[in-house]
Amino acid sequence: MWEPVKSDGTPDPAAQASGPEETAAGGPATERRRASRLSALGFPTSLLLGPALLAAALSGCPARDETGPVKVVVTDEKTGGAPMAQADIERAARVERELVWYTSTPDKAATAFLEAFRKKHPFLKPRLRRAGTFETVTKIEEELKTGTVGADVLHVLDVGAFIDLRRRGELLPYSSVDEASIREQFQEPGYWWAMRLVAMGMAYDPKMLPPERAPKAWEDLLRPDFTGKIGFKDAATAGTAYAEFFLLRERFGTHFWERMARQKPRIYRSADDVMDGLRRGEILVAGEMAGYAIYRAAQSGRPVVGVWPTEGVPFIPGPIAIMARAPHPNAAKLFVDFALSREGQELCQQLMGTYSARKDVAPLKGQRPLSTFHLLTPASGWEDYLQKQGQLRGEFEDLFHSGSD
Repeated sequence: MWEPVKSDGTPDPAAQASGPEETAAGGPATERRRASRLSALGFPTSLLLGPALLAAALSGCPARDETGPVKVVVTDEKTGGAPMAQADIERAARVERELVWYTSTPDKAATAFLEAFRKKHPFLKPRLRRAGTFETVTKIEEELKTGTVGADVLHVLDVGAFIDLRRRGELLPYSSVDEASIREQFQEPGYWWAMRLVAMGMAYDPKMLPPERAPKAWEDLLRPDFTGKIGFKDAATAGTAYAEFFLLRERFGTHFWERMARQKPRIYRSADDVMDGLRRGEILVAGEMAGYAIYRAAQSGRPVVGVWPTEGVPFIPGPIAIMARAPHPNAAKLFVDFALSREGQELCQQLMGTYSARKDVAPLKGQRPLSTFHLLTPASGWEDYLQKQGQLRGEFEDLFHSGSD
């Protein structure tokens, strides 16, 4: 059933009343849908207007001036018109007054990042909802189902979630002023862009594990002396943990993780919990540790050494996007622009210890360049990563939470 809505996502009675007439064969709505379908296949929208829709477009034009040509302007269906000027976006954001950010970014770093944004836009009151990647995505899905979307901007370490939301029309089209500065492979232009890039390795405390006994390759984790002494984050809740599970399974096969389960590893909720496990001696090796956590630990003086196996380092971009039903869409545009700006990306690095997708932002001092890693990404693309997510998270649950061998 056709159910028209206003731009804020609420039902539009006026449009609903005119809907049946417009959907008659050959009517403007029919032509618009036809144009939209063909546009998705790569045909230019401007070439797809049928007679009925062209007539509708012309009906609002002024009477023809016989001394000059008629000019017809057709707006882009995707954006609904020409992009707003930055000054207009800011004026609209002043009316909205708030911004709500849903993210999996560690709480302290996310809070500091929001405060820096607030100082640039003091007329806005930014609010944070922080949880693990999959908890955040579940919250978004619940809100979409009930029609009570609270998030303006979403940022989690799960490319698949953004692919799915984009496909369902739940991301707001927007061309950020800094879009051209983001490397092409780390964005879907007009919809999402990588706010941070994360590589996953192993880590150990040299006070607890002599370097000569430390693992050098992933399969070293299967040595008998590491039984019961390995820690992982939970792939059921953490985006980086799922990425590593998926990518090492793809690289080494399911047998690798079946053998890993027989090592009786400890499963932790967060990177901080894994780090605490290393410090207390509960575990000797973190079998999955995001590069940013290793970097932050080193900067804070904690004795943690990262291990980056030559056979491959799991890698995942963390996209940022505006929700299509965002309560404060213009404030969201300002936030995305800040997050992707050089200033925002350098601040993101300093607060989180991550890599930037901007072409003009180098790694932090003392941080190993991404170009020196053999990065593992999905062989069949991020769509495959998305499609297998339910199956593989269940597989992880069976291997590491069921108590089975």
